Amino acid sequence: MFAVLVLLCAGCLLPSAAVAAGADSTLSADSLRIVQGRTLEVSSYRIGGTDPVTHTTITRENIRQWHLGQDPQFLIERATPSVLSFSESGSGVTNYGSFRLRGIDQTRVNVTIDGVPLNDMIDQGVFFSNIGDLVNGMSSIQVQRGVGMSSNGTAAFAGAVNFETPDVLSKAPSVEAAIDYGSFNLLRGSATLSTGQLSNGVSVMARITRLTTDGFRRNTGTEATSMMISGSWVGKNESVRALALWGRTDNQLGYFAVPKPLAEADPRTNINDSTDRDDFGQSLLKLTYARSITNDITWETSIYGGQAGGDYFSGFRDSVGTLTQINYPLMNRHSGVMSSLQVNDLASGLNATIGVHAYQFRRRNWETIMPTSDAPYYDDRTQKNELSGFVRADYTQGAFTARADVQVRQVDLIFSQDPRTGIAEPLPVHSWLFVNPRLGLTYDLADESELYASYGRTSREPTRFDLLGGTQITSANADVLRNPNTVRPEVVDNLELGYRYTGADVQFSANAFGMFITDEIAPIGPFIEQQFVQLRKNVPSSRRLGIELEASARLLPSLDVSASATAMSATISEYRPDNIGRDTVFTNVVPVLTPELMARLSATWHLSSDLSVTTDARYVSESFVDLNNDPAMILPSFVRLDMQVRYGFANYAELVASFNNLTDAFIVTNGGAGSFNGAAVPSYFVQAGRNYMVSFRWKF
Repeated sequence: MFAVLVLLCAGCLLPSAAVAAGADSTLSADSLRIVQGRTLEVSSYRIGGTDPVTHTTITRENIRQWHLGQDPQFLIERATPSVLSFSESGSGVTNYGSFRLRGIDQTRVNVTIDGVPLNDMIDQGVFFSNIGDLVNGMSSIQVQRGVGMSSNGTAAFAGAVNFETPDVLSKAPSVEAAIDYGSFNLLRGSATLSTGQLSNGVSVMARITRLTTDGFRRNTGTEATSMMISGSWVGKNESVRALALWGRTDNQLGYFAVPKPLAEADPRTNINDSTDRDDFGQSLLKLTYARSITNDITWETSIYGGQAGGDYFSGFRDSVGTLTQINYPLMNRHSGVMSSLQVNDLASGLNATIGVHAYQFRRRNWETIMPTSDAPYYDDRTQKNELSGFVRADYTQGAFTARADVQVRQVDLIFSQDPRTGIAEPLPVHSWLFVNPRLGLTYDLADESELYASYGRTSREPTRFDLLGGTQITSANADVLRNPNTVRPEVVDNLELGYRYTGADVQFSANAFGMFITDEIAPIGPFIEQQFVQLRKNVPSSRRLGIELEASARLLPSLDVSASATAMSATISEYRPDNIGRDTVFTNVVPVLTPELMARLSATWHLSSDLSVTTDARYVSESFVDLNNDPAMILPSFVRLDMQVRYGFANYAELVASFNNLTDAFIVTNGGAGSFNGAAVPSYFVQAGRNYMVSFRWKF
């Protein structure tokens, strides 16, 4: 409430101060041009191309080339080093899926859209399949690797991903449509309508998408509908923007990884029951007011709210085949406010930005045995409150630019258990206060190249699952909740050293990174009474050291090439598992699902002004699936070859044919430790073999 009052007061004072200073009459022509576009908004959640942060920006042109309706992680993987993605359906399009960045899972990656958090604040993951076709129509996607800079919402521990909705690019109205058909009975239709910017400064864009597919693995089909509506009004020195997202998805489920012998015999194997499915929806509303107070001062405030929830049906059968189906529904509701003030030329060469963010996130988890959906046998509540603020300053002197950034986060996590658990007393509030500093330096070499170096520290609080080890609050995990900091927050110290060259026909970047993690949270605690669940514990220290390369070049007028690579060494210094039945200490082991080498090479031949062919090759080395580093418990390495053919019809239509995994390679990008016939074996989420997609897009 205090943060809300501060922001409301700022909103009352700043516009009046602008009038008192005569801002309307003193704005220069340059600042008026800024007002007439998106850049009026303070980009407190984005960094510039020369900032001392390791990042990749996926442009609108990149999106148009590679996005054919798939969930965002697959596009991010294609365009960004150190990213490995998967989906439970294996189709490479949709269904439950996620990605890992530098071998670190998605719950440790901050994800926002125009600065508004998309992460589930309690579980800290992002379920992209809830809002299908999110990438469609985005202006760009920026992926920061490492702690980056201060972000709204969950910790940018491994990195941050920001989606940017489009500017008003044209005053002319337009209609765009696409239809796609592909393997596994994939059918997708999408339509977008834009008014362009009208004479009164108003513009509206609306997009609707419908997708159905059977999935690669058996019984992993998806039916999804999504919509996005954005509108804006741009005045002389102020703007108002609104964004609405909505999606509804019905997935068949394949959340059990498949033991290696079954997966190798039939890669499409799904050991979930055929009745397992979900029905989930998600929505988000955001309203932003931005004002240019003077030539050098810009203020922006946003309010937002949203919800996500639905049913999650999981079944099991007894020895005679009788089905018992349990529903694990949940409902999230959240609301927040964020505000930032940017001041340029505070002193010679000095710019500064300050920002605050406050939100409340409420969760209900309950469980029922079907068909009795209105009589839950379990029902609890979780609430998370956060107040954060940051101060950032940039100082340029000659060829040097220094950036300092410090964020303060206060987080409270409140549990209200089901009284039927037998836990009578109120559970204590879990509270954390984090101070996250960042410092970077860029040196301009004046030949289209630059050097940069940065240091940052970020802390990440445990998720609900980290604390519970499962879906319920029970007597088996209550002691963790009764004693805050039984599972301690994770802390990462991140060093980055990089070089960037940006020429007319050649772009190149290289960076070395070190991520030194204290108290990493891992599933190494004892198993508890709920099936397939074990408690989490802290690992004292671990590290990730690596080199990332990105390059692109026009070698010939008709030939463009690009490449990226990551070489990484990752080590956990020591851990003591409670889940193997003996007192054992493991030292200097490699973290799970962390390949040492990933590389990609792509080439595009422009055969004519209308026809192009792109080939794409990717290599990923093997990785362990358990912390014991048993050489038999690995995900195998793979090479994947793809090809895309594009043909344009004048300026209004385009036909794209994509042929994926041309060699029908056996590809596994996620999995775990499992068993088969009493023996320990790795278990796999196998991704699709040879497949295709044909897309026809046109614009009026």
